[in-house]
Amino acid sequence: MKVVYINQHSAIAHSANDNGALYDLISEHEAALRRFIRVRARANTSETDDILQDMYTKLFSLKGLAEKIEDRQDTFRSFLFKVVTNQIIDRERRAKVRAHDAHESFADTLCSLKAIEPEEQANIAEKLHDIEKVLDNINPAHKTAFVMCRVEGKAYREISDIMGVSVSTVEKYISAALIAIRNKVHK
Repeated sequence: MKVVYINQHSAIAHSANDNGALYDLISEHEAALRRFIRVRARANTSETDDILQDMYTKLFSLKGLAEKIEDRQDTFRSFLFKVVTNQIIDRERRAKVRAHDAHESFADTLCSLKAIEPEEQANIAEKLHDIEKVLDNINPAHKTAFVMCRVEGKAYREISDIMGVSVSTVEKYISAALIAIRNKVHK
């Protein structure tokens, strides 16, 4: 496995082997990759460097990559962004697994619900039923976005990727669902 060490000024340290063309191609796209990582992963400089280092490790572990990309330099940029995107997704998955222990268990939640008075439990159940009815009668896209955000805990960007719409459209969908719920349930 080949490792490329990066620093603040130049992320690529040229080596004396035959991967010079590969180094040049990566260097050409490095600034765009850094911007993409900062925005997509909300990463600081050291996290950006770590993600790029993971990308370099991945690329230089692929045998014959330099030869394969000589004729396909037009698609190399999208390949780099795909590798970086996969690195970011892997990091997010690992972070979720590590954070899993910080969650409150469902059994603890049930114990706390038993302390609520029966009348309050009935009011909560009634409001949940009303919310379900509202969600059944609104635009399906609004319902889908709302459920993914508020029930499944997905981020707006993740919802936009799944639904194939922009983040601002997801915001509008969720806002419309919340307004419908507020208008029907809080009368």
